Amino acid sequence: MESLRILLLMAFRSLGGHKIKGLIVGSLLAFGTFLFVLGTTLLESVERAMEASITRSITGHIQLVSARAVDRLTFFGPEASSDQDIGVLPDFSRVREVASKIPGVAAVIPMGRYYGQPILNTELDEAIEALEEAFAEGDPAVIEDRIGKVRRMAARLKEDYLRAAALAADDEEHEKAIAALDRVTSEEFWTSLRHAPEEGLQFLAFEIAKLSDDESMLYLPFIGTDLHRYAESFVHFEMVEGEMPPPGTRGILISQAAYDQFFKNRPARVLDLLHEAKTLDGRRIADDAALQDLVSRLKEMTAQVTMHLSPRAATELDAKLRERFPKVEGDLDARLAAFFEVDDENFAERYEFFQKEVVPHIPLYRVPVGGTFTLRSMTKSGYPKAVNVRLWGTFRFKSLERSELASAYSLIDLASFRDLLGLMTAEKRRELDSIREEVEVSEIDPNDVEAFLFGEAPVIEEGGEADLDLDARLAALDRPTDEDSDTFDPAEIEKGTILHAAVVLHDPGKLREVMARLQEAFDREGLEVKPLAWSEVTGIIGQLVVVLRAVLYVLIGIIFVVALVIINNSMVMATMDRIGEIGTMRAIGARRGFVLALFLLETLVLGFFASALGALAASALLALLGQTGIHTHQPFLIFLFGGTALYPAIDLANVVWSFAVIVVISVISTFYPARLAARVPPVVAMQGKE
Repeated sequence: MESLRILLLMAFRSLGGHKIKGLIVGSLLAFGTFLFVLGTTLLESVERAMEASITRSITGHIQLVSARAVDRLTFFGPEASSDQDIGVLPDFSRVREVASKIPGVAAVIPMGRYYGQPILNTELDEAIEALEEAFAEGDPAVIEDRIGKVRRMAARLKEDYLRAAALAADDEEHEKAIAALDRVTSEEFWTSLRHAPEEGLQFLAFEIAKLSDDESMLYLPFIGTDLHRYAESFVHFEMVEGEMPPPGTRGILISQAAYDQFFKNRPARVLDLLHEAKTLDGRRIADDAALQDLVSRLKEMTAQVTMHLSPRAATELDAKLRERFPKVEGDLDARLAAFFEVDDENFAERYEFFQKEVVPHIPLYRVPVGGTFTLRSMTKSGYPKAVNVRLWGTFRFKSLERSELASAYSLIDLASFRDLLGLMTAEKRRELDSIREEVEVSEIDPNDVEAFLFGEAPVIEEGGEADLDLDARLAALDRPTDEDSDTFDPAEIEKGTILHAAVVLHDPGKLREVMARLQEAFDREGLEVKPLAWSEVTGIIGQLVVVLRAVLYVLIGIIFVVALVIINNSMVMATMDRIGEIGTMRAIGARRGFVLALFLLETLVLGFFASALGALAASALLALLGQTGIHTHQPFLIFLFGGTALYPAIDLANVVWSFAVIVVISVISTFYPARLAARVPPVVAMQGKE
């Protein structure tokens, strides 16, 4: 203890006598510690927040997939846009029964990630159908109102075809279309329609409606699931508009972000985007090329407003815009285009005017909540299948409203999902079994079991070749029938085939332990099921934290390598300067171990105080950020932060690790010069002093 006291006194004295060296070395160690504590804490906070974003909204903590999957299940990234061959889980009830018995499992939710194409009427289709309804009702005022709307749409469509024809050389299709539009924009056509509507309505429905193309082609990613169990198990889920479909009822819930992006009136959507950018992100149109592009596109979308207005609403809006823009010549479209020339000064007022004076007179969404549309997809057998689904409502995930990633998927009931993919329900399995018994099927190739479920594999009969009639009948199981209804037996959710399943845990910290137990249980029961952690099924998003951690550690490593070299050089130079001091200590009896310990202790003391200073600075900054938060309005960062703000929490383990790293760096960098100093003979040292 006495020797330690003397060593400490000498170490402090030496540090006080070499302030420049101490300042340089200490600054490097302090900065390294600051970066280590700050970086690792922020990274772990992001990882926890991102895990919560994903596991509480889409994937759960674990995904259960077929052990025979060819491709890895991926929810995000380029792989998610491709058709993944992940196999099937043929009996969900059995999978759920086994998984639910594992301690720590809170819920098991059936799932299937896929995509479909909503088949929507064009706006002209809807206007023509509304005109047909008006003639059926016989109200002259309503008829004239809807005639005016169709005429405006036809006139706008004619302008589009004339512009296209000017660019095309001898295009016969354009000539036919323009001839049809010339007829429908003439006064004679509408006079005839009023007196004998049947022929004119047929011409509109079969010749004019097909000419309209208003970007109705879109693809909607969705997850087939038990909607009620999903809503109960994923705590971020909340309804925005509408309601949950009653148990046993078919339907779809569309994420609010997707509903706004794909179904909302386009000028209204562009104005919303500009409003969000200005009010939430603080961006300015004058300084932002992307916002300027939106404004430019907005001025070309006037028809998406005027074609929906009734004659009375169009007249009233035209009068109000004429007061605002008295010098603008032309029709309502010209004045509306002038209105859409927004900038930073007039945007707020014009946005409010649009919401008040225009929105009430146009259909804001192409499919209203409560409406029905057709959703088409490709079955696993390779043929298209379509189902009519009711839009029961829209939903979002709490704190992730602006996150495009969290809003990527809509939700559809499992019965409709199975129909779209041609997956087997218990009822279809029974029908399949009856067919097999009828034709006396004796063998199915084990490698073709999955394909057989989809009606793809050949079925071998006793005595010979595949029964072609049986193949056709199996395929017919997946085709739409007149018996389809809006309801189904809720018990069927537990039965039949699914693609994968989500597992929600009570304690996410026991994820690996639960995964191991799940695998053991599935193997014991003979089920070909494989558990995957949430980070394994999120594609590039799940790997982002790994990349960020690697970059952080490389940066910290570079700093510490630089610190090691500088400390080593500084200590070597300090050793040369202290040759006389070393000789004196050796001459009065100091042993080599004492000299070695002295030099190591000096650096350790310096490292301790420098790392303490760096850790204290990082902790102070983290404490401040924990109160104020790191705020963002960028959709991707919202997903990473688990909301619009990240509130990092100080982790004592990171502070301890920073001290440990500093000790190692200090010892390594000081050992060589300390050993060099300890080996200087006293006689040489005394001569060096003289």
